[in-house]
Amino acid sequence: MPEPLSPLTNKTVAGHFGAGDAHGVTLGTRRVSSLWQIAGWGDFEAVAKPVLTSLGLSGLGCFRHAQQLGAVTVWRIAPDKILLEGVRDLAAAASEELMVLDLGHTRTAITVEGSASRDLLAQVIAIDTAPAAFGPGEFLQTGIHHVGVLIHCTGPDRFDILVPCTWAETIWEVLFDNALPHGLTIEEAA
Repeated sequence: MPEPLSPLTNKTVAGHFGAGDAHGVTLGTRRVSSLWQIAGWGDFEAVAKPVLTSLGLSGLGCFRHAQQLGAVTVWRIAPDKILLEGVRDLAAAASEELMVLDLGHTRTAITVEGSASRDLLAQVIAIDTAPAAFGPGEFLQTGIHHVGVLIHCTGPDRFDILVPCTWAETIWEVLFDNALPHGLTIEEAA
């Protein structure tokens, strides 16, 4: 199967932009490595737990902290829905009680890092981004420019933003424009 192209390939032109010599924010992209959603109804925990256990995970997780095990990241995004990244193929886990969807082609990951990354996020989302309120390993679901996104804090000042591919350019432009006053560095496209 051919590798999907990022919708941001033409937007991620490496260089420095904005506020003089300041380098407060670095924007980039990363490849979303196999994204799956499992969903169910009724006794979701009973039908999802065997799938998660087979991956070495202890349970469903919570709605605020991502589970991480090696290359696998798991976000519980609703009482009966979980996103999993880094899992090769979950299609065989589908059943009448458990829906399994391959979403790998539907999301783009934008990376935001740097000393002003939290300030940038505070400009574009209505959620407290201070380290005490949003620390490493935590995630949230919110909107940027009226587009639903998942933001995962992967380090003290580093974030991955999962964006629907159809809105990736718009979200990139919003982040780009708002990062300029902080001093913006663009990384090569992943």
